[in-house]
Amino acid sequence: MIAAATPDRAGDSLLASLWTAFSLRHGGDEPFVPLAEDAIARLVEQARAGATGARQLLYEQHVDRVFRTVRGMLRSDADAEDVTQDAMLTVLSSLHTYRPRPDVRFAAWVMAIAANTARRRFRRRRPELTETGDLPDIPAFGVDPAEALDRDRQRRALLVALAELPDREREVITLRYGADLNASEIGAAVGAGSAAIRKMLERTRVRLGARIDELLNPEGVAR
Repeated sequence: MIAAATPDRAGDSLLASLWTAFSLRHGGDEPFVPLAEDAIARLVEQARAGATGARQLLYEQHVDRVFRTVRGMLRSDADAEDVTQDAMLTVLSSLHTYRPRPDVRFAAWVMAIAANTARRRFRRRRPELTETGDLPDIPAFGVDPAEALDRDRQRRALLVALAELPDREREVITLRYGADLNASEIGAAVGAGSAAIRKMLERTRVRLGARIDELLNPEGVAR
């Protein structure tokens, strides 16, 4: 018998699934297969040695994850795409500075660069939705229109809820669910202890989940 999910785990799963709506990949693309950490480490060494193919694979392995991360911090898809390209260029041109650490993934270093790039470029511009919102591209052939519409509603609700968070909480929650970093990796990226990050995540996750539910189900809100 499978135990029912606790509210905390359910909220964690919900936010993780909502973040998948932020993507540079569309329905017609080939399925993305992430590589194991040891394979990533080999690519890093090959790229440092000048292998163009290894650099391309590192780019492909991380670009969508970077976009998901910075999209939660910025005002529009266009801003996020610009920052994603800037961040990936910095990553690939700075591989010689990367120093592997035990139990810390290469992706954590990449996402720290992405977050820093977003901070530097748009620190004076809080994320917000325009009057028309940020609509996704026309679904690829074979994508269910009803499913695409539902994902768009979820995406917009997440963007609105994120825009209402203080900068620090928005960055931490985005690094958790957009970048899929753990508390220690997030703490290293933002300069905080892992215990403080865990507390912030727990507090913010509850508020964010409640706000998203309110936006998606307005008829259930007391007036």
